[in-house]
Amino acid sequence: MSTTSTPDIETVETLLRKARRHGARGPELAQHLPALIDLLVPPNGTSPKERAAHAEQIIRKAIDTALDDPAKSAMRVLFGLAAGTRRSSVDFRRERAAAYMGITPGAFRRPRQEGVMILNIAFEIAATA
Repeated sequence: MSTTSTPDIETVETLLRKARRHGARGPELAQHLPALIDLLVPPNGTSPKERAAHAEQIIRKAIDTALDDPAKSAMRVLFGLAAGTRRSSVDFRRERAAAYMGITPGAFRRPRQEGVMILNIAFEIAATA
């Protein structure tokens, strides 16, 4: 990331929670979460679309670094970053993510599962800022 200050973990976590609804691919971030793009890749003269693509890469890297499988695969699915998950509903993605973890979608959605994984990703993003 190209910022001199560390992003606020709570803000990153909140915006990641919002990102799971539409997904964390660049086009979805650009359309639905410009605030997350601005936080991860502050305006610097680069086009908004390029910044959205960079924000997607930051999220992908944080997932890969912060989590081990099967959580890593589950989060890629939940955020629409895995093959076959783009533009699918959050419920569909949550079902597939839960299957990676070997639990029900309801159990996956609980704070100690999905919530902890999102928090770990937020910490990783803040730590690498």
